[in-house]
Amino acid sequence: MKRTWIRMLPFAVAAALFAGQAAAEGVDAKAEKELTTAGHRIDKASASADSGRVTTKIVEQWKGTQFTFEKGGTSRELTAKDVQDYRAKGLGYGEISILLALAAKQDGTSPKSVNEILAMRQTDKMGWGNVAKALGYKSLGSVKQSVKATETGVGTVTASSRTEKAEKPGKPEKIEKVEKPDRPEKPEKPERPEKPGR
Repeated sequence: MKRTWIRMLPFAVAAALFAGQAAAEGVDAKAEKELTTAGHRIDKASASADSGRVTTKIVEQWKGTQFTFEKGGTSRELTAKDVQDYRAKGLGYGEISILLALAAKQDGTSPKSVNEILAMRQTDKMGWGNVAKALGYKSLGSVKQSVKATETGVGTVTASSRTEKAEKPGKPEKIEKVEKPDRPEKPEKPERPEKPGR
């Protein structure tokens, strides 16, 4: 019994350290996992959809929101070219959605630009939770909400793309109806002769 306790001691210490570290980070590890999972679902759904329509859906979601893309740059609205540029840098639609949500929902006194946040993720190899912590987030609730809205929008685009694809290839051309020839009239029956005796 004593040996079992001694074997379990390192696991208990590691669990306590991990729990303490997660609490110190200020961002819930579960929330980060949910955020990352939602990003993966966006990528999976967008793989079978028209990329132009997915891009348009993301731009529409952020319509009216001002983003600063470069450090010290002026803020402006998101464009389809911005989304396409991030795709060209190897980002999936899920990562782009998380990146935009983190940039848009910042509360700090000195918010970071979208590209600075991306550098934290790529150059510094930080997870989304650590990026959020560095940006001053206490919770990822508002970010998750935005990413889930993108997921829903991309799901709608994907569903409509599937419907259109299903209708196009199997739809035969309309064949004109051939007029049926008129039926010949039946000859009139001759009247029956009266039977004698009636």
